[in-house]
Amino acid sequence: MINQIDNKTTSYNKRIKFSIIIPVYNSSAIIKKLYIRLVSVMEDMGDLFEVIFVDDGSGDNAWGVLESIAHADGRVVAVQLMRNCGQGIATLCGLSYAKGELIITLDDDLQHPPEMIPALIDKLKSAPGTDVVMAVSVEKRHNFIRRAGSGMINIMNNILLKKDRNLRFSGFRAMREPIVKALMGMKTPYPAIGPMILSITNRIANVTVRHDQREEGNSNYTIGRLAKQTMGNFIGYSMLPLRLLAIFGAVGIAASLIYGIILLLRYIMGGVSVSGWITLVLLLLIMSGFNFFAFAVLGEYLVRIFHLETNKDQFILRNIIGDKHNVADNEDAMNSNNIHRES
Repeated sequence: MINQIDNKTTSYNKRIKFSIIIPVYNSSAIIKKLYIRLVSVMEDMGDLFEVIFVDDGSGDNAWGVLESIAHADGRVVAVQLMRNCGQGIATLCGLSYAKGELIITLDDDLQHPPEMIPALIDKLKSAPGTDVVMAVSVEKRHNFIRRAGSGMINIMNNILLKKDRNLRFSGFRAMREPIVKALMGMKTPYPAIGPMILSITNRIANVTVRHDQREEGNSNYTIGRLAKQTMGNFIGYSMLPLRLLAIFGAVGIAASLIYGIILLLRYIMGGVSVSGWITLVLLLLIMSGFNFFAFAVLGEYLVRIFHLETNKDQFILRNIIGDKHNVADNEDAMNSNNIHRES
């Protein structure tokens, strides 16, 4: 009896090695296929793992599929958000439940092939000083709008965040546990995981992987979503907008003083004519444009400060299945699957 208790305690003391976080949105047709391929890859790696699916307010039967998977496999946690919050918040929600030493995030559309996970892990293990590995592909299978938007966001990140031009952000990434803990301590109403990670560490590496064609449905990224993400990066993770406003303001004041001196000299010399009203109107319009731009940017900052001060929850859960699973269940599931495969 004592030996049985000791063995069980030892089993519980074992740590989960890998946590895989997958935000899900309207992908009921491919979740099961993703799950099967992912579990096959992780079982071949031989370490304890967990898979955390986060349903980001899907409008299809995605939650029903996740329910059935989580009930059948103790290594799976299925989380359902109350409403659609966006991929960044859904990812953070999944990270908050992660128990692994190494955490992997990937999309739900199978364009991030689960078979490429070992390449990310090998890169992370081969460089002990590296905190995060992000996958990049030679040829992306996204549509033109997504590719153009991603390129624009990358350029903005290079300028605003002082990111290395050779470093590319990606949602397919592997991170060490301390990075995830640091992410959980950051309060932002509009999270962008890439810039958030860069604010924590600059020990980030890329690894080249395969990027597959989307098997079902269309990309959920629209021009509006990409523009919102670009604006979020522009305002949320850089002081450059405020500095640009200060520069514009200083240049405007200097130009106004110079032009005022010119007008005064012309007045003294008797060279002022009524025809100058066009110049005056143009100057007023230009200055008004700068003012409205400034008000818009400052307004965004104030809204973000308001959200932080009121401590508004980033997400609200509707349901969760499998959060109480344990290492013993994980081992049992792996052993049963191994026996099944051997037989």
